[in-house]
Amino acid sequence: MKKIFSLLAVACLPFAAAAQTFDSFMSAVEKHNSGYLAEKYNIDIAEANTQAAKVFNDPELSVEYGDNQDRVLMMGRSLEAGLSYSFNIGNPRKARISVARSEEEITRALVADYFRNLRKDAMVAWAEAWEAREMSSLKKSSAESMASLAASDSLRAAAGEIGRIDAKQSSIEARTFRGDWLRAQADYSNALTNLSVLSGGMPFSDIEYGDLRPAPVDPSVEALVAMALERRTDLKAALLSKDLSEKNLALVRAEMAPELGLNMGYSYNKEVRNEIAPAPKFNGVTVGVAIPLKFSSANKGNRKAAENAVLQADAAYEEACRQIEAEVRMAWASYQAALKAAEECSDSMLADAGDILESRMKAYRQGESSLLDYLLAVRVYNDTAESCIGAKAALFSSWAELLAAVGLNS
Repeated sequence: MKKIFSLLAVACLPFAAAAQTFDSFMSAVEKHNSGYLAEKYNIDIAEANTQAAKVFNDPELSVEYGDNQDRVLMMGRSLEAGLSYSFNIGNPRKARISVARSEEEITRALVADYFRNLRKDAMVAWAEAWEAREMSSLKKSSAESMASLAASDSLRAAAGEIGRIDAKQSSIEARTFRGDWLRAQADYSNALTNLSVLSGGMPFSDIEYGDLRPAPVDPSVEALVAMALERRTDLKAALLSKDLSEKNLALVRAEMAPELGLNMGYSYNKEVRNEIAPAPKFNGVTVGVAIPLKFSSANKGNRKAAENAVLQADAAYEEACRQIEAEVRMAWASYQAALKAAEECSDSMLADAGDILESRMKAYRQGESSLLDYLLAVRVYNDTAESCIGAKAALFSSWAELLAAVGLNS
């Protein structure tokens, strides 16, 4: 048993210097994940849209030049300049600003929710990498032990101590175990690559050696549901969507109000030298108001669509509440099941399997047991170790899922 544990420890030594810690990985995910950085630009875009919504209507400046056949009829010439400005008495600018601000708040909530899911995915990926590393170490230990046994059996067969069939079987088993180890190494390498992608290119040759340690979750499931309804960013976005739909309705109503146009003009007219209708030069000032006839307001389509959008947002919010409650309850059930499964994998159980393996190995070397008995003990030990490794990884993953469901990891 001590030999097995020493082999597991030696397997991890070459990576110790370059191992990345869980905290450094999660920090890199927050700072350098490309997807998250891209999502954060949505906040800048939303802020710019809010700024754009504050714009006022542009005034219009007009300039006209008139020539009343002055060269032929001598009716004079004129120059006119005018300034006009339109405004809606329903104040749609204020409504647009309100809509843009709500959209900005929703964007911030959605970016926060993206980060919540990103942290969950990163934690699950870390658990998968930890499991792959432990599996690789376990299979390496088994492969090295079997290779040593195969070499010993080859010498024993040559000396006539055991049959050549046992020696050949030992050699075949050694190659099989080595193939399992190589595949486990590839799985671990792929898991490290996934960690590097999630962390924005952080180099990984190994991860910190040690057990996964999920923090305890004390509150009851009812308390967790209440906490989720208060903390979940996607629910906040759904609530803000209700507010946005109401503000969109207010904007539609504001835009349906009449838009008045104010205009003011100045004109300069030269002297009319026509003998039939002479006139002196003069200046003119005009002031006017344009009132549109809002026949289009009779069409209630836009308003009805906005009103239905409000009802839709209300229904979506209620559905989001129910969905979140279901997610928390399912995550809690999965976590409790994983917790019990991990508790079943006690150190004493693994130690017992190791003791059996050690005794079988001694018995086989002393000729008191068959090779098949030893191989069966190896498989029992490996199955027990793999079950415990998988249970610990599953517990950490279910813990990450529960934190994400409650909104405690955002």
